Amino acid sequence: MCVLVTGCCGFVGSELVCALLGCSDLPGLEIIGIDNLSRRGSWRNLDRLRSLGVHVQHGDLRSASGLEAIGSIDCVIDAAANPSVLAGVDGKASSRQLIEHNLLGTVNILALCKRWDAGLILLSTSRVYSIATL
Repeated sequence: MCVLVTGCCGFVGSELVCALLGCSDLPGLEIIGIDNLSRRGSWRNLDRLRSLGVHVQHGDLRSASGLEAIGSIDCVIDAAANPSVLAGVDGKASSRQLIEHNLLGTVNILALCKRWDAGLILLSTSRVYSIATL
């Protein structure tokens, strides 16, 4: 079974990859990871994942053409997102960046899943509550 993990060098993605690799119920598991390495600290997980045999590629989910190079996969675990509650309103990232990362990236992943008839597990970190309440 070949699983693509997006956002593999982030906190959630990297811990998930390590947990999957440690699972004895998944013999023959191959993990491909993709990350844009834009988040602080993500570079620290890159070498660790590669040393565990994960093929990690530097890529951006906002670019559909960048995903075309990924071969056949059975499942995608989408752990990539701009997770900040204040993203798009704090002046550090524009609303456009938030939409492109969290929505357009997901649309591109859905197209990839359709191409390979692959399953999808979406780990959403998009806010579901009001900023005014914060």
